[in-house]
Amino acid sequence: MASDPKDTIYIDPEDEITTVIDKVLDSPKKLVALVLPSRATVFQSIVNMKLLKRKSSEAGKDIVLVTNESSLRPLAGNVGLHVAKTLSSKPEIPVAPVITNAMVEAAEDEKIGEDLEPGEEDALRDIGKEEISKPSTKAAGPDSDTIELDNTEGEETKPTDTAMPAVALASDKKTDKRSKKLKVPDFERFRVIAILGGLIIVVLIILWILMFKVWPHATVSIKTDAQNVNATVPFTLDPSTNSLNQAEAVVPAKLAQETKTYTATVNSTGSQNNGQTATGSVSMTAEECGTGVAPSNVPAGSEVVQNNEAYITQAETAFNNLPNGRASGNCLTYLATSSTSITAQNPGAAYNTANNNTSFSVPGRSDVSASGGVSGGTDDIVTIVAQQDITNAENKISTDTSGAKSDLTSDLTQDNFYPIDATFAGGTPTVSPNASAGTAASSVTVTETVKYTLYGVIKQDLVTLLNSNILSQVGKNQNILNNGFNSASYTVGTSPTDVTIISNAIVGPNINATTLKSEIKGLKAGAIESLIKTNSNVSSVSVSLSPFYVSTAPSPSHITINIAKPTNNPSNASQ
Repeated sequence: MASDPKDTIYIDPEDEITTVIDKVLDSPKKLVALVLPSRATVFQSIVNMKLLKRKSSEAGKDIVLVTNESSLRPLAGNVGLHVAKTLSSKPEIPVAPVITNAMVEAAEDEKIGEDLEPGEEDALRDIGKEEISKPSTKAAGPDSDTIELDNTEGEETKPTDTAMPAVALASDKKTDKRSKKLKVPDFERFRVIAILGGLIIVVLIILWILMFKVWPHATVSIKTDAQNVNATVPFTLDPSTNSLNQAEAVVPAKLAQETKTYTATVNSTGSQNNGQTATGSVSMTAEECGTGVAPSNVPAGSEVVQNNEAYITQAETAFNNLPNGRASGNCLTYLATSSTSITAQNPGAAYNTANNNTSFSVPGRSDVSASGGVSGGTDDIVTIVAQQDITNAENKISTDTSGAKSDLTSDLTQDNFYPIDATFAGGTPTVSPNASAGTAASSVTVTETVKYTLYGVIKQDLVTLLNSNILSQVGKNQNILNNGFNSASYTVGTSPTDVTIISNAIVGPNINATTLKSEIKGLKAGAIESLIKTNSNVSSVSVSLSPFYVSTAPSPSHITINIAKPTNNPSNASQ
């Protein structure tokens, strides 16, 4: 396959004209296709176009601009550069527009880069002044140089339309004079003024809203003959009823329940030898000192001990009726009638004896001794779960009661029930290990399951019981200023359904804060004081309006009524 006769160079948007020229001159091919990016600003200048044409011609290069931008075609046509829409399209020299003196003067002032060598800037001005009044009519056709981008043969580029008439040059100067007399309005300045004016109006509107709707506030402080009342109300929770029984203080309730599972794991510390158990036999000898009676038998299952290792006899051992000889003093020795088989108490090589003449003792029979040998014991140590491991895992479990309480509270509030925190309780935990003591395992996990419960009530039912108790302690002309419900405490009796609410309530003159806010709206401070003092139980009134320019009470939502608590409880109760 023949090599491509052209060199394709892709131009970056930030490339300067000098960079583009360097890329062209560095190309090894005579035919160079420049693929331009979208909105290639460097090619929007007629001076840059002419410089590119001049430098490429001096180097013997044929240049084709590959672009779809229609704004570049007239400039390319003016300097005689070929243009193609794609790399496979036929190149052509576009129609050249008429260039006026004004255009040349503008081109002379244009900055084309900071990398030009000395003398090139003057050369650019000379290029821009060449053939000012000669519109280019050169186009790719039968009589022009033909450039093929796609290596096709035998095809010619269609000739383009002829250039614009040169008559336009004659009228250009007249048009230029008329345009100098025509004064065009500065629409950009007008747009900026309009935007600023709109912003000022918006700011003024917002400022008016803040000053007269948001910032105004009134605080009314009222001192009355108020008093404290301690209320203690026992009641019974009943999940099976739907309505309040005020006479018997039975409150409908909902029982929320949730089971939580907690686990903890510890490594096993026990060990067990699963090796072979050593076996052997011993010969027993008994001593009798002065009784004249033969030694008693040693029963089967008795222990014999050697080096703190215990062995179990597998049969009963009897002694001869006649002594075998005399020991020291008056003692006689008696031999067993036969050897006795013994088995190590536990598996392991530690139970093997060094020889068959090893001495053994018989616990509980100081008159009996034995000798023999044991072998066949082997070691196979495995890790097992000890009972202490299970206990350690239980102690390691951490129960998160706060998480359970939070979940139960969320369940109740979603159903519009008021949770009574004092009724929160956890049942007896159920503990279960995943392996019992003595089981071969490297670790043991203990699981603890706890069921948590929490009661909730309809808030208004409790408020009704509480308010009834408070009013029963005061006169009919008194009003509950604060029933203390939000700071009340609760106690639970022997049954989780027997609960008592305890609150510190405040009672005083019958002043409805909501109604009072509506009545004082729009009134001045003096008028507000006079209106409130019409209540004989009010001792003093203080009115504060803010900011400084506010002279009347604003809307009720911006009014705060503070009714002073009794003198033995100086903090205020805001409503």
